[in-house]
Amino acid sequence: MRVLKLLVLAGLLMTQGCVVMAVGAVAAAAAGVTYTVLGTAEKTFNEEYDAVVAALQKALVNLDIKTGDTRKTEENGKVVSTEIQAFARDLTIIITIERITDKATRVVVDASKKYVVKDAATAGEILIQTTNNLPKKS
Repeated sequence: MRVLKLLVLAGLLMTQGCVVMAVGAVAAAAAGVTYTVLGTAEKTFNEEYDAVVAALQKALVNLDIKTGDTRKTEENGKVVSTEIQAFARDLTIIITIERITDKATRVVVDASKKYVVKDAATAGEILIQTTNNLPKKS
């Protein structure tokens, strides 16, 4: 009986990280964040392109993530997509913001260490913070 209790306790201690990850995944899912097989996080916002860009930039500042190069693509004089390169310690983060319609904007965040190990938690948090920074609709 005592051995069984020790095994159960050891099992619970070993799965603590999984529980924390599961809670984080549930929080991101509640915020509408989707994770791809390639380890990126993405979300389509029911917001104008410029509002999403402003909220994303505020999220990066709040998370102390430094930005690098920014590339914009235009069609008919209107920005249709922006790619932002950002850095946080040993992470390289590529953020793509795409105008779907005038009221829908898609954001894809790819956070990785040395372009191999993906950091879906950081990518998801950037999207959650972006959502939190958008103007509240009444």
